[in-house]
Amino acid sequence: MIRVTPDLVKDYTARGWWGSTSLDEDFRANVARVPARLAMADPPNRAEFTQGQPRRLSYAEFDAEVDRLAAVMAGHGVGAGDVVAYQLPNIYEAVAILLACSRIGAVASPILIQFDQHELDDIFEQLHPRLFVSLTRFKDRAMADNAAPVCRAKNVPLLNIDQIDGSAPLPGTIEPTGPNDLLTVCWTSGTEGAAKGVMRTHNQWRVIGQMMHDGAGLCDGDVLRNARPMVNMAAIGGTFYSWLLCAGTMILHNPLDLALVLDQIRQERVTVTFMPPAFMVSLLKDPALGARADLSSLRVLGSGSAAIPQWAIDEMKDRFGVEIINFFGSNEGVSLLSNAVEIPDSSMRSQYFPRFGRPDILWASLPGAAWCETRLVDAATGEEITEPGVTGELRFKGPSLFAGYLGPDERTAEAFDEHGFYRTGDLFQIAGDGAVHRFYRFEGRSKEVIIRGGFNIAPAEIDNMLSAYPAIAEVAAFGYPDDRLGEKLGVAVVPKPGQSVSLDELVAYLREEHLAVFKLPQALLVMDSLPRNAMLKVLRWKLTELYVAQHADSRLQTAEHAHG
Repeated sequence: MIRVTPDLVKDYTARGWWGSTSLDEDFRANVARVPARLAMADPPNRAEFTQGQPRRLSYAEFDAEVDRLAAVMAGHGVGAGDVVAYQLPNIYEAVAILLACSRIGAVASPILIQFDQHELDDIFEQLHPRLFVSLTRFKDRAMADNAAPVCRAKNVPLLNIDQIDGSAPLPGTIEPTGPNDLLTVCWTSGTEGAAKGVMRTHNQWRVIGQMMHDGAGLCDGDVLRNARPMVNMAAIGGTFYSWLLCAGTMILHNPLDLALVLDQIRQERVTVTFMPPAFMVSLLKDPALGARADLSSLRVLGSGSAAIPQWAIDEMKDRFGVEIINFFGSNEGVSLLSNAVEIPDSSMRSQYFPRFGRPDILWASLPGAAWCETRLVDAATGEEITEPGVTGELRFKGPSLFAGYLGPDERTAEAFDEHGFYRTGDLFQIAGDGAVHRFYRFEGRSKEVIIRGGFNIAPAEIDNMLSAYPAIAEVAAFGYPDDRLGEKLGVAVVPKPGQSVSLDELVAYLREEHLAVFKLPQALLVMDSLPRNAMLKVLRWKLTELYVAQHADSRLQTAEHAHG
């Protein structure tokens, strides 16, 4: 089992940043205190996209479900330190499995429901799970049947949750899990293409939950609606641990349906929800949705994963009386947020964030800001930036940071600088008036990851897959802006002499390779050569510029398709 270094544990625990309880112990405390309170509600449309009727479970009933799944996993030989990988939509079992892993000391590794055989093969090769949990179907995809060939090839037992018959008692002896043991391995896209397993302990997750809880001003018994996939920081840190710390009610939502979002907020009297910027844009631009909206119960609306238009923040307050909290973070544990208390000027909240970790700046609603250190660094020289108006890479250090990447130690070491700060790859400037410049202003990303509707896409992965396409001489994926999704994915290709390439053909090829649907390109540039710098590296930003400026130009073949 992974444990953080003793010196770090001693330091962070003494400072009061890390606790002494595991996830399961925190959950059981809620069960003991509010057993009859509604803990979990399935999406009301569950039967439309998977097996089973929607369930509503009190804390006591949900605890029994956690026991049931923990016993089933233990019956399949899962014990302390073993990894359970699972691929489930937002149904109550996805939450219960995470808790069940904590109960028996196992490590949970949730996988995006959109991932196909290509991604599963890569993840299993790195993870070596003791058990893989799936289900019969998601929409029109036969999930367990689709995963079966990969499981056989990797010798991983496959458990279909729809075929669990009855239950057995938990084993009499279970190795206790500590707060600094590994809890999850979540998956993030690196610029090199292969998925990277981000390892996080109980305490590292709990810190994120506490920062979210404090920054959003959550209250005991809040009703939180979750539409984000329960696979990474946005849902596990943003919603799940917030739910845990306030002993709230979690209303699950899947797949994203804006009309259903509004119905759930109204019918369940949701007080807290986190939605991508596209939700606000659609709500404010669609008269029918706007007329349907009753947000009177909503006290907190958080957003992130893409830039929030300033006008949307202003209009949400003017039309619906809802203040927006802007969250900025990563699976590795970087966490910044802008709320109305610290940044009352909504015109600043889309780009500005408090300068966490400054000893001369106190934040009334963000005690967690003192738990970390941040600095800006000039990417070319490595020198720290201390003056406003100069763009640099944000570096981050603190108790919310991850335990490391799965795999060789070098992979983790490369992510940190010589001072122990995590290299975020995100570009900011110091900003603000007066002698103390209180804010960071977000400028962009130095890393090449494309974020489409909250899902990360490594362009190098698309390059590698399409480089094998017979008609292509050179290929480079790029992102381009989109009002609804933040970014979409395009590909620029140089065909082999005498060959032609179409977007439909490329998409069909990638589908045959079982690539996740959200990674399929939606635009194509056919070029004579790719733009490169002096080191012959492809300038993806230049491809973005070319597409935005010239996509209607007859000299370039462009096309766009919707893949859902």
